[in-house]
Amino acid sequence: MKFHAPLFLAIAFAISFGGCSLPRRSEHRIRQWILRDTPVGSAYNAVLDYAKNRGWPVVEQSAGYEIQEFGKAQGRIVGKHAVKAYLGGYRGLPWHIDVDCLWAFDEHDKLIDVFVDKQADAL
Repeated sequence: MKFHAPLFLAIAFAISFGGCSLPRRSEHRIRQWILRDTPVGSAYNAVLDYAKNRGWPVVEQSAGYEIQEFGKAQGRIVGKHAVKAYLGGYRGLPWHIDVDCLWAFDEHDKLIDVFVDKQADAL
């Protein structure tokens, strides 16, 4: 049994930490992937349909997305309104990671930027 222990450990590690699911990718890589399907300039309804068709829980926001920059007391608002989707989550050590995507739109319902946010929740 000791002979197979390293193999089993390697397989368990690969399954736990090396998954290729979308939420496990870096924020930058997720953003690139999202922008391929919903490029800047996309219509609001097209982005909304895209997110819903992927099965992601979606929230339409009547205000833009507030970016809180490090070291600044007040955030900056991007866009006139937004769509937020929960892309999923995964277990880290010792926390759980939730991944959201937010599409910001201008006053003409055209996509101006995409943001991906990972939040760690310690258990």
